[in-house]
Amino acid sequence: PVWTQFAPVSRAGQYILFWYVAETLPPDLEAFLLARAAEQGMAYQVPPRYPVGLTLAERIAMEPEGYTPVRHAGTGVDEEEALYEAYLLPVDEAVGKLGRSIMADVVRRGWDGICARRDMED
Repeated sequence: PVWTQFAPVSRAGQYILFWYVAETLPPDLEAFLLARAAEQGMAYQVPPRYPVGLTLAERIAMEPEGYTPVRHAGTGVDEEEALYEAYLLPVDEAVGKLGRSIMADVVRRGWDGICARRDMED
């Protein structure tokens, strides 16, 4: 995880939140998994692993220009998360909107990791 956070829910209990940066799926794989989920009556399908040698540039090339990843409604962990909305924004704008928060740090650390991987592969 990028961050680990304890979130109290009562005097006797708390959640442990593991913040992470997830990868999107290319549109053809997303469509395949959605069809298989509907066919099997399941809400979630585990995608296959990407090939070990797949570079970041090759992975990005799997998505058409202007592609917006699918956001799956109803997959949040609680009532509050079900109300969240998703937007694709430039990193600096996202960090600015999130302010001084763990979410902003997760975005920044995730982007830094992506940049480091891209630089390593170049």
